[in-house]
Amino acid sequence: MRPQRYTLAMRPWLFALTLNVAVFAQSAGVVSGLVVDTSGAAVPEATVRLEVSGRAIDQFRTGNDGRFAFNSSASGPLTIVVTAPGFVEVVMPVPADSSGLRVVLQPAPFFEAVNVTSSRTDVPKSDPAATMTVFPAAELLSNAALTLDDALKVVPGFTLFRRTSSRVSNPTAQGVTLRGLGGTGASRSLVLADGVTLNDAFGGWVYWDKLPQAAIDRVEVLRGGSSDLYGADAVGGVVQILTLQPGGVTARALVEGGGLATGRISLFTGDRRGSWNYTAGGEWFSIDGYIPVSVDQDPGIAPRGPIDSTIGSTHRSGVASLEYQSPDGWRVNARGNVFTDNRKNGTPAVTNDTASRHGTSEAAGGFAGGLLSARVFAGTQGYDQTFSAVSADRTTEDLNRLQRVPTRAAATAATWTRMAGTHSVLAGVEGKFIKGETQETVLSGGRVTSTLNNGGTQHVWSTFIQDSFPAGDRLTVVLGVHVDRWHTQSKNTGYNETLGSFNPRASIAYRLGGGVSLRGSAYKGFRAPTLNEMYRGFRAGNTQTNPNEALAPEKLTGFDGGVLATRGRLSARVTGYWNVLDDVITNITLSSTPQLIIKMRANADKMRTAGVELEADVRLSPSWSAAFTSGIGDAKFKGDTSLNGNDVPQVPSYNVGVSTRYSRNAWLASAQLRVTGPQFEDDLNVYELRRATVFDVFGSRNVGRRLAAFVAVENVFDNHYDVGRTPILTTGLPRTARAGVKFLLP
Repeated sequence: MRPQRYTLAMRPWLFALTLNVAVFAQSAGVVSGLVVDTSGAAVPEATVRLEVSGRAIDQFRTGNDGRFAFNSSASGPLTIVVTAPGFVEVVMPVPADSSGLRVVLQPAPFFEAVNVTSSRTDVPKSDPAATMTVFPAAELLSNAALTLDDALKVVPGFTLFRRTSSRVSNPTAQGVTLRGLGGTGASRSLVLADGVTLNDAFGGWVYWDKLPQAAIDRVEVLRGGSSDLYGADAVGGVVQILTLQPGGVTARALVEGGGLATGRISLFTGDRRGSWNYTAGGEWFSIDGYIPVSVDQDPGIAPRGPIDSTIGSTHRSGVASLEYQSPDGWRVNARGNVFTDNRKNGTPAVTNDTASRHGTSEAAGGFAGGLLSARVFAGTQGYDQTFSAVSADRTTEDLNRLQRVPTRAAATAATWTRMAGTHSVLAGVEGKFIKGETQETVLSGGRVTSTLNNGGTQHVWSTFIQDSFPAGDRLTVVLGVHVDRWHTQSKNTGYNETLGSFNPRASIAYRLGGGVSLRGSAYKGFRAPTLNEMYRGFRAGNTQTNPNEALAPEKLTGFDGGVLATRGRLSARVTGYWNVLDDVITNITLSSTPQLIIKMRANADKMRTAGVELEADVRLSPSWSAAFTSGIGDAKFKGDTSLNGNDVPQVPSYNVGVSTRYSRNAWLASAQLRVTGPQFEDDLNVYELRRATVFDVFGSRNVGRRLAAFVAVENVFDNHYDVGRTPILTTGLPRTARAGVKFLLP
């Protein structure tokens, strides 16, 4: 299946705007050139594919200089296809006796950004029926935000369970919220890395640092219920991280350091030799952090005391892959990832450590007139956490619990896609198995008083089918359905449950003309409770949360629709949504005093979220662009529950992002303002987190063909903003500056 293209025959005006072909003295068999944007700046990480008679024979990825080169002895008419996230795809014939080409890429409107996530295949395309945002590596590497989750906070409605950056927060607080579907540490959105789940198998939270920053090619964020393609855990949407796939010798290095004793070394290399392709990468990161407990506490709560110390982390990650491409088009690859993470959580006795390793193997090629892809995955992880009781005056603490969470997970999936006339059909099956437990040692006065061991297993089997087709010259229709069977069983009590779920989706996109399109979707979805929610309790500050093995899956019904427009240098999108999540899982308050709050996870009838997302991008000049994003939402509990009418905790009422980017010659600068509206910490809406405002700046200069030096400052005005009230008030990252160098080859 080939994505929609703007060919020379279809769009004569595009030829004048996007192609400037200069013919030089020919070297036999050489096809080379330069890829630039409309300002004349080189476009790095653009994929240039060489085709003969419609068949791909070679592929190249541009480096910092935007150049590409092929040596080909193929006979027949040659064509190059140039794609880059954020730009309109260009297809051009290679002129005879030409070895120097100049390809000018036009910025793509939101709905024409090339992606693979909305079709769940390796074939990138523009999907007008999806609400998709694409972040290319060039943008991520020129952003002041140090971590990926901080960079994604400009996406309308994107927040984590708490506002703390993943570099310093407890991993269990890194659940993703999209479109108001939050309120728990477990993500209601699916996060993938090259199609493999990054959500923790036991708890659903996300380890954003498992992939080295230097290995990331781009990130795609698909908003809206996606259970029809991705099944459980995708009720809010899908975030997919895609790694570099080199077409030749490739190398990246990122070295930086700065405030809060921050340091990072991130490396990636790869090559393609004949039928073989390999990649390898690694990262080391460390930050000493800061003391999060505020000196200004609510009345009746002790301020920061001698026991309070910094929150920080150190992690190491490694990735490697090996792929073989057979002459008949079939490819087989194997990938592996190892990751360790050690964290300080604000007092000397409270720490957590993670060690994980996983591998995946995939085979893909032509089958029954279509493209078949089959994948297997297996991984293990150990998570260790300590807990303590802190005295009321915050002068002493008593280590009272040791917790270890070993987990094993395995999955298999197969997808098949085929063009049938004007229909693009995608079908697949998948299965997932998780086994995990919580091993706890309870202490008092330094002595063991009891031990606990709880846990269980989960199985999910699914089948799905999707059909995309044009219903006329202007209308595109996408229909899909995902059928799931979920089974869980306790290792101790004999509790077991088996349930099914039927999740359809229907989407349309209608092109009005003049650069204006309409789109709409209706969908169902579900999320199964995690083993963490069913079997693991925890304590944060003075709040103790207990598990509940009798939790039922959540079921989603949702609608969204919007208007998309592009006119000259301006692109804009407005999207409205409405969701109802039945049997929503949340932390219910059972009792509350300033010294101890007791909660339990429970199904709380319904959650209703509704809102609007605004996005606009304007190119003010060939070198200067600006963007605006905002999500305004209302998320409340509904139904027959004591929480009826309360705001869903950990969901802000709005978020706003304003960013600008300037690039000319060797200089590049960017700035980003993020405003997060107020939100409640708890289900009873007693503890409010006030509005948070963060302003970041970034600047870099090329000091060589492949080397650039940069500086970045986060939270320039050193605003103190709330990230938690448990009921102890904790605050976010203070002003932090860093500097470093980037090396990119080619």
